[in-house]
Amino acid sequence: MPSPADARILALAYQLEQSQWWPPHVLAARQLQQAETLCTHARRDVPFYRERLGVIAKLKRGALGLEQWRALPILTRAEVQERGTELINHRLPDGHGPAGDISTSGSTGRPVTLKTSQTTQLFYQAVNLRYHQWHERDFLAKICAIRTLGAEGDTGKVGWVPGHASQPVSIFDVTRPVAQQLDWLLAEKPDYLLTYPNNLDALIRHAAEVGRHPSGLREVSTMSEVLDAETRALSENTWGVPVVDAYSAQEVGMIALQCPRGTNYHVQAESVMLEVLDERNRPCPPGQIGRVVITDLKNLASPMIRYEIGDYAELGRPCECGRGLPNLTRILGRSRNMLSLPNGDRLWPRFASSRLARAAPVRQAQLVQVSLDEIHVNLVVARDLSAEEEDALGQLIGASLGHPFTLRFKYTDEIPRAPSGKFEDFRSEI
Repeated sequence: MPSPADARILALAYQLEQSQWWPPHVLAARQLQQAETLCTHARRDVPFYRERLGVIAKLKRGALGLEQWRALPILTRAEVQERGTELINHRLPDGHGPAGDISTSGSTGRPVTLKTSQTTQLFYQAVNLRYHQWHERDFLAKICAIRTLGAEGDTGKVGWVPGHASQPVSIFDVTRPVAQQLDWLLAEKPDYLLTYPNNLDALIRHAAEVGRHPSGLREVSTMSEVLDAETRALSENTWGVPVVDAYSAQEVGMIALQCPRGTNYHVQAESVMLEVLDERNRPCPPGQIGRVVITDLKNLASPMIRYEIGDYAELGRPCECGRGLPNLTRILGRSRNMLSLPNGDRLWPRFASSRLARAAPVRQAQLVQVSLDEIHVNLVVARDLSAEEEDALGQLIGASLGHPFTLRFKYTDEIPRAPSGKFEDFRSEI
């Protein structure tokens, strides 16, 4: 029999099994109902929202519509940082407490600290279980994770499937050299691997260099960074292993999961409300890239209402799988990953560091835009490059960026990750 805690996870997961098939208009209506409840609590119990959500007080119960919702102010990261204590709810309803702390530096290096609740954790576990069920994972199989370690080091001592019997997670520090990671992975022989997309790319390429690859690996799960099509193809063609991705953030938990029938992502609409907005805060139609604005529908400890998380994404049309959950076709990362052109245009650079390995023995690469005319190319290489190889790299990078930037090559033994464990192969410092 499941423990009381596991029983709650399983009960919520059962509800999610039903709600994922609701028509989009039904899901949207239920989201607004929950959003109204969230706003009511926030306006009453959270100092930051008392005046900010004044429009809610003027509405009759159940009258919140999209027009009123879109009139609410957007919460910025700067506001969360500067007024974080005013976002805390000290009067949590029964069953939501006690509150705990969550913090994230994000890819901007600007820390955000919030409160979380038991309800938040319950939804995270139920959605995580949905993730495993969607992709038909073997709950008795072995899983390994190569990621950043927590403050207490390797803490993977509990099962990896919420609500079910499963093995503990074996964890290895992602900041260790890739050669050591591969040695550990080959010794562990897991069925599933969890890591970051850029780290997966480096692992596969190093394994090919030394003529070794993991046996028995069924699937790789990726997280935290943008997963590109080339890394998917590399895993499938080199290791014969599919890659399944998830979109999450420390501030709000699981945001979207890869569809079990494709490479698109389903927004976890029972847990979060996601908007994709243009620069004038208008909803983007399917196929248009816009800013991601998130509302965490279940966290009353630090309500995040219309929070501009800093990511960009592309909304898709309803998925052929039949689920009513909103559909994202692409997740493009943070605004600091956008290239600025001298004419004022900004665009997503079509650059993948893995492509450079075709022209020279490049193990890791990162482009850093330092001005409108200059880009620094940070490289980790297997040996010194010839002038011809460096010129070939310059031509590849120039062609992919679509502008004749001045390139400054810099060689290093290692390109460090952010404290969160994320790695950016392109970053703008403008």
